Order: sequence, then C-alpha cells, then structure tokens
Amino acid sequence: MRLGCHLSVAKGFYAAVENAPKLGANCFQYFTKNPRGFRGAKPPDPVDAQRGREAMARLDIVAVGHTPYLINLASPDDELYHLSIDALIQDIAIAALRGTYAVVVHCGKPKGESVEWGIRRMQEALEAVLAQSQVEGVTVLLENTAGQGSEIGTTLEELLAIADPFPQAKVGFCFDTQHAFAAGVMRAEDPLAFPGFSESAYMDRLLAIHLNDSKVPFGGRKDRHELIGRGYLGSEAIRRILQDPRLQHIPFYLETPVEAEAEYADEIRACKALLAQAG
Repeated sequence: MRLGCHLSVAKGFYAAVENAPKLGANCFQYFTKNPRGFRGAKPPDPVDAQRGREAMARLDIVAVGHTPYLINLASPDDELYHLSIDALIQDIAIAALRGTYAVVVHCGKPKGESVEWGIRRMQEALEAVLAQSQVEGVTVLLENTAGQGSEIGTTLEELLAIADPFPQAKVGFCFDTQHAFAAGVMRAEDPLAFPGFSESAYMDRLLAIHLNDSKVPFGGRKDRHELIGRGYLGSEAIRRILQDPRLQHIPFYLETPVEAEAEYADEIRACKALLAQAG
C-alpha cells in the first residue's frame, strides 16, 4: 500500500524524493508550479528531474503533480480559460519530465453559467489539452470538489460526465475525502457507501486519493482540511477508508494542515496505526 503526503519542491524535485521516506512516505504529491499563479513559470531543471526519477526508482516511490489553484477549465472568461489550458499542458510536460504518473486538477467553476455548460466547457478544454500535448504516460486526474460557489465535479454523475469522452489512460480521477464529506456525498457514518466506490466507470479511473479530515461539518460545502482524527470526518471513517480492499492499490496522499513538513511523519504514523486497528 502507498501512503504519503504533499511535499515542497522548492529545493528541487530530487530533494523532495529523498525526503519522502524519512517521513515514512512511499508516495508524494507536489505543486507543478506556484499554486497561487501560473504566469512566467520556469521549466524544471532537467538534471534535477533525472536525479529525482532515478531516486524514485531506487526508493520505490511514486509521485503526482498538483496544478495551480487558479486553473479554471470551466471558466466563461476566455482569457482565463485559455491560460488554464496552456498551464495544464505545461504541467503535463513537467510531470512527464519528472517521471510522475499523473497531474491533479480541480474541476472548474462556470460562474453564472449552468452545470451542463460547465461540463461541456471542461470537456472542450480537456480535448484541447490532449490534442496539443504530445506527452505519453501522464494522466490528468479530475479532483472532486467541496461545492464552493459554482464549482462543478461535486457529484459522481458530474465527474463521470466530464471524463466520459476520454480514454482512461488520459483522464482519470482523484478522490478527496474532505471534499466529498463537505459536498454532502460521503457520510462519516458510512464512508464506504460513497457511490463511486461501487461504480466501475469511476474505480477504473481512480488513481489517487487525497486523505484529509474536515474542519467543516457534513455538507458544509467548504474546502477546509483538518489533521487526521481532529475533524468532523473523524478517525473511524478514515480507518474504514484506509482498510477498504477496493482502495488499497491506490496511492493515498495527505494534504492535512501541518505547520511544517516534518509533522507529516506524525500524520503518516497515525494513518498506519488506523490501518493496523481491528475493524
């Protein structure tokens, strides 16, 4: 089973790879570029990327990239829409250079337009990205949303609709536990009843899980992560998710609000303790 966390690549991708096992992680997530912006991003150092790829092979580690928050593939604003397409194309190239298997992107916000319009807009964006990107071996993972504002991708139906026209190798899913709980589609009392876990069209594309507790209650529709066992989702629900055989081949990535990366060691230990508990 793979269990890891989000790590900074500010000191280089190779440094992040080397740091992961020190925290007890055998997988990690990183931002492909500044998470609060995507203009003027520098290309990654190819030497650092090569060293990182070699270290991942040596240490048996896998990684995913996470795109900037400003990307909005459902935006009705044409400038932001096309900037988002260009940014995602670059993110896929960065992930490929670093030997990472996927990039995670939040489902977009169509603002004043309908959900159906937003789904079509995202499909058109993904079609443009895949047509322009010549990269193989990197899957775009659509992350379910907490339902803030006009976000789409909160429900299983919306996620499946967005991904349906595309091959599984090109477009997949990343499941965020806090987002699902806050969106009101996964209950703490029975997290395994989330309908996606029993839907092959979803599970066949599920390649990453963001494991987070929640600062907001069920249906709170806010993206607010909490430390494992400290939030409204709670340790028991997280234990059940971790122990579900349907999910144990999928890498889990913690995005909990630690104050320093070293504290992820405690979060990973807490998850391993939950894994070891009897049901």
